[in-house]
Amino acid sequence: MNSYKKICSFLPAATNILVSLELEHLIEGVTFECSIDKPRVILSKIYDKQLSASEISKIVSEHKEQNIAVNTIDYELVKKINPDIIFTQAICNVCQIGEADVCNAKKELSLSAEIYSLNPTSLEEVFDNILTVARVVEHPQKGEDFLKNIQIRIQHIEQTISTYNLNPKRISFFEWMNPLFNAGHWIPDQISIAGGHDPLANPREHSFVIDNDAIVKVNPEVIIFSACGMSMKQSIKEVTQVLQQDFWKDLAAYKNNNIWVVEGNLFTQPGSDLVDGIELLAGIFHPNHFTIPAKLNNEYLQLDLFDKKD
Repeated sequence: MNSYKKICSFLPAATNILVSLELEHLIEGVTFECSIDKPRVILSKIYDKQLSASEISKIVSEHKEQNIAVNTIDYELVKKINPDIIFTQAICNVCQIGEADVCNAKKELSLSAEIYSLNPTSLEEVFDNILTVARVVEHPQKGEDFLKNIQIRIQHIEQTISTYNLNPKRISFFEWMNPLFNAGHWIPDQISIAGGHDPLANPREHSFVIDNDAIVKVNPEVIIFSACGMSMKQSIKEVTQVLQQDFWKDLAAYKNNNIWVVEGNLFTQPGSDLVDGIELLAGIFHPNHFTIPAKLNNEYLQLDLFDKKD
């Protein structure tokens, strides 16, 4: 067994999985979004430029129209690393480096690397990806052990909800603020396990723009904002601006001061942190039965809306 294969992660979720499996030492290159101290092989045209949600949306939309990625590959660095394995994706070829870009880079750089594309659409498929990553890097037992731990944590939540016969909270979860995007792919699974129901969600499919009337019709008891790729500080600023629209004040969640901003990586990055996201939501939806883990104290904020009420 070769335990020293060189890995380049072109996908933050893959980096997250490898770190969770205690295989960080195998990683030789990561993206600009990854928190570990490794060379950045993926660069961004918009990251850390203090852009607003609407400005980012405009740039991303323009790149989508032209089918051009917002991020780029550092060809010189990748060639120098000469990885054995590259993890990538094909779900969104604008916000992340796409599989086609990776294949082109491999061809142009004459790399022998094996390319693995992780493209989950549900929570179950995310868990399958954890096993896949562990197997690809030749540590399958680490993946199986980690997944067992995840399943125990999920079972605890499900059993508590069943034992106390907790009714699902009617919620609205937004992946972006300006414009408002609903929850897609695996996030509805997270919401359901945590004891919530989001009528506006789009399970296993891409998120899409939601209009104000649809939100009013649902009248959510709880509202969650979780911006993909945006810091908590910037997210809070953006949400505060969005909530200036009058229609929010008629919603149950607003009247009951039950609007939250949460760390996007716990939901929009399909890696092992999704279980932390489920535990966070369970604590938000059913605070009398679940305690939000202390390690997540900096990953969420309940907005104080009292002084905004009419």
